[in-house]
Amino acid sequence: MKKTWVWFWTVFVVVLMGFGFVYWNMWQDSPQREGEKAQTAFSAYTAHWQNGRFADMYEQLSAKTKQQITKEQFVQRYQNIYEGIEAKNITVEPVYNGPVEPGEDGNIKLHYRFSMDTFVDPITFTGKATMVKEKQAEGEGWYISWNPTFLLPDMQDGDKVRASTVPPKRGEIVDRAGRRLATCRVVVDVGVNPGEWGQLPRTEQKQVSDLLHISSDELAANVQANTTKKTTFIRIATLAEDDERIFQLTGTKGLVLQKKQVRYYPYQEALAHLLGYTGSISAEELEKKKAQGYQSSDKIGKAGLEQMYEERLRGSAGGRITIVNAEGMEKKIVGERFAKNGDTLKLTIDAELQKEIYEQIKQEAGTAAAIQPKTGEIIALVSTPAYDPNDFVLGLSTKEWNQLNGNPKKPMLNRFAHGYAPGSTFKPITAAIGLDTGAITPAEEKTINGLHWQKDSSWGNYEVTRVSDHRVPVNLQKALVYSDNIYFAQAALSIGEDSFLQKAKEFGFHESIPIPFALEKSTLTNGEMRNEIQLADSGYGQGEVTMTPLHLALAYSAFVNDGNMIYPSLIFGEKHEPYWKTDVMSKESAQIIQNDLLQVMEDPKGTGRGARVTGHSIAGKTGTAELKQKKGELGQENGWYAAFNLDDPKLLLVMMVEDVRGRGGSHVLDSKVKRIFTEALQ
Repeated sequence: MKKTWVWFWTVFVVVLMGFGFVYWNMWQDSPQREGEKAQTAFSAYTAHWQNGRFADMYEQLSAKTKQQITKEQFVQRYQNIYEGIEAKNITVEPVYNGPVEPGEDGNIKLHYRFSMDTFVDPITFTGKATMVKEKQAEGEGWYISWNPTFLLPDMQDGDKVRASTVPPKRGEIVDRAGRRLATCRVVVDVGVNPGEWGQLPRTEQKQVSDLLHISSDELAANVQANTTKKTTFIRIATLAEDDERIFQLTGTKGLVLQKKQVRYYPYQEALAHLLGYTGSISAEELEKKKAQGYQSSDKIGKAGLEQMYEERLRGSAGGRITIVNAEGMEKKIVGERFAKNGDTLKLTIDAELQKEIYEQIKQEAGTAAAIQPKTGEIIALVSTPAYDPNDFVLGLSTKEWNQLNGNPKKPMLNRFAHGYAPGSTFKPITAAIGLDTGAITPAEEKTINGLHWQKDSSWGNYEVTRVSDHRVPVNLQKALVYSDNIYFAQAALSIGEDSFLQKAKEFGFHESIPIPFALEKSTLTNGEMRNEIQLADSGYGQGEVTMTPLHLALAYSAFVNDGNMIYPSLIFGEKHEPYWKTDVMSKESAQIIQNDLLQVMEDPKGTGRGARVTGHSIAGKTGTAELKQKKGELGQENGWYAAFNLDDPKLLLVMMVEDVRGRGGSHVLDSKVKRIFTEALQ
């Protein structure tokens, strides 16, 4: 009985295993199981796709697909397209809606959702993949029957993806009246077709190089360096559209002329240092700004406001991603973003006043700043000599650059951004400090004999020197009218070091002027006041005192605004406090000094008499600052003028010209200041 049960269970297990084996084989070959295998393969494929493993994707392609495209071609195509459209954050998600089974043709259809960010807008689409079962070297399995729609919908064999950037129009810079200071114009690129150029006789090649002010060697080197790039256009110069040389070059064999738009500065040298210029982005700049969408072909602000307001002026580029057929015809726009043009930058500058000031001192090495003393609007910032920013846009030859860079008057130096010893134009500041501290009484007269003075023998051989001895006692008004160095040296000593430095700092020394332009900080000392001699010299604007012309203008605005320094503005319409510094002097002191500065211009012995304008009350102060290393030597002299009109004050002008020794000192500026006020007050 026991043996019978053993045989029964043995037979039962064997039969059960047989049924299981048969069922297992049937299940393995079932549509449901094949669907699972296809899903597994497709999930691996989409994972490779999402992670940019294009070579692994290729291994999962059908045999027929592999016959149509090599692995290298497949990988390269994906890389080129994705790099061209700047594809990022790629997501590929398989979509399985219920059981997956082969169709009547034995293939399996699977869907997927695709999304990626591009240099324009994100691109998303839903695609369909066909899986085929076949044997390959890797074994039997399910493979992808690939077609161009995997790249982008509606793509067909022979189609390509084109990515194009649409550059924004750079914002204009205009003055307070809307006059264009930086805009655009059409120019002509002069280029060489190297194949034809080489056939041109050397004599004619030299005529071209002479006409363009390019040395023959430089031109030949440029052509030679670019010939290997298989190009038919090598730019050698850019000329203004109305340049008469264009007519002489037209028709020359080997030359190609192409028009394009570039940045243009109508006021040329007059506004060069304020506006700056644009130029081709450098490799270093591109590396820093690539994340902001800059490309190697872009132009960028290189100096001045063009550089400081680059982001606002540039705008943002647009772009298009399109599918084009084999003939290059556009079939479909896949993604598009319109360019956002740069903003217009409106300045407080009066371009015509700026030009007039420039014309008056363009032959000199000098600088000027002009403000509206009641509003703080900066209406001129001039530096001379200057350069034409259009030359940088068009491109300077080596010869032109060397001439510009080697000019002893330094036209590339922005003088209004630098501090200089203000000389006697600083005396009204000392006067204000003296009046407010009680060290000076306006009517008190000092008897000073001779041209030289020193406090005592402790000064050794150092003396303070004045220009002339009028042989009369000197009070505050006369000291300003005569520009008496000794009076203000004594005043500084009477004020005392601590009070002098503390009160002077209230005028904004050692601080940045609150405008969007980099200017040096004005200084009272380079560290500390070393001795009484330096303090005495500081009283009349020498020693280590330096001021930018704009800072001096702002300091003088206190004489117009009851002792308050106006808040400066360079961008039209900006909102800010009315005053940068309040109560730098009392209202009474401001009025006293204003009246005295009027006499500087009106008194027959006043140093500013040469700049008077008939019919207008103008107050001002002249100054001659001497720059020397030691006592007894003759240093360079810089001539200064600071002046403002009193009737409805609308112009406060500060001007400085270098190297006026032997030419009348600050009187070099008399006629220039007079002409500027005459024009401005009409």
